[in-house]
Amino acid sequence: MMTIQKQAQNMGGVIKLWAIPVADYTIAQKSLTIVSDDNMVEICIQEDSGSFTEEDISGSAFKTEILGQVPCDHPDSQAIIRQMERTLKYNVILLDGNGNYKLAGTKNVPLRFSARQSTGSTTASLNHYAIAFLAKVITSRAIFIDDPFQ
Repeated sequence: MMTIQKQAQNMGGVIKLWAIPVADYTIAQKSLTIVSDDNMVEICIQEDSGSFTEEDISGSAFKTEILGQVPCDHPDSQAIIRQMERTLKYNVILLDGNGNYKLAGTKNVPLRFSARQSTGSTTASLNHYAIAFLAKVITSRAIFIDDPFQ
């Protein structure tokens, strides 16, 4: 008999993201090695704005979506986002509320990046970039990896 165990912690949310081009890392089992971080982007997202979803769409294909809000419209952020929009395709390392790292996307099917800048009509509305990484048909789920930054 198989059992899905109750986990000691179950903190939701995506805390931090790193977008990495597929050529800039290697992976063996759970060990991801960053070959070059020149084109890698560390993305600090607004608290409680990050989400990660995977949907089984055919038994062997998945729709993967990672969303977050980058607070504040700033010239430095804008320049990096423009560069990411030109590169367009990344795999994403994400850190969740339990301290787990996952790699979303594969070498063959990276995630597509998009961003939308928005400011609400009131001072309570946040000025931010809504970012998304999406793959509509990917052949594997995101995988747990060891901390790639140790």
